[in-house]
Amino acid sequence: MRNVLFKTMVGVGVVTAVASGCTNTQPGTPSATADATGQTSSETTPSSTNDYGAPRVTSPLDGTPFLTKPCAVLTVTQLQPLNVPASGKPDTDSPLARSSGPGCTWSNVDTGTGIGFGFLSGNKNGLSDTYRGRDRFKGYFEPTNVEGYPAVFNDPSDFRAKGSCNITVGISDTLTFRVSWDEGRAGLTSCDRAKQVASMVIQTIRSGG
Repeated sequence: MRNVLFKTMVGVGVVTAVASGCTNTQPGTPSATADATGQTSSETTPSSTNDYGAPRVTSPLDGTPFLTKPCAVLTVTQLQPLNVPASGKPDTDSPLARSSGPGCTWSNVDTGTGIGFGFLSGNKNGLSDTYRGRDRFKGYFEPTNVEGYPAVFNDPSDFRAKGSCNITVGISDTLTFRVSWDEGRAGLTSCDRAKQVASMVIQTIRSGG
């Protein structure tokens, strides 16, 4: 499998983590955040007056039980038709996982098919942090929804024509997750697949696993 999936997952995780400002503040209070040049500015947290255009989550889900077991967001039954192994490779302790959030990957080395999943728990303002950093997503930034939850197809680079697509979904106003799909071949169905997998993740979280 190409390393596009890995690059996409890392790029999206880092970009959205930077966008969050990594601050600990009380809701509605001004906070000092660093921009891309390292300069700080005073802004108001999205939870009070500015959501940066991100839709609010009206029926939040509790994803916290899966933070320690990110591979459990997809069941064996769900994975079977996706042509990837039933067992994923969890990542809960790497530098990326500690800064952006835990994740899991499933890869079929024979076909080049791969799924990447990650909670963006480092973004304390949920999808608002992704929208705040939307200018960094030069590849594409296209709002959508999954199972009634606000989402956006987004990536710093555009590999969709090569069979790779990323989607970020808000399941509460404080927690998002991302899904990357890599078909291992040129094609235009990767975003449909990414959205399908995101739908499965929501169904699993909703059911409690």
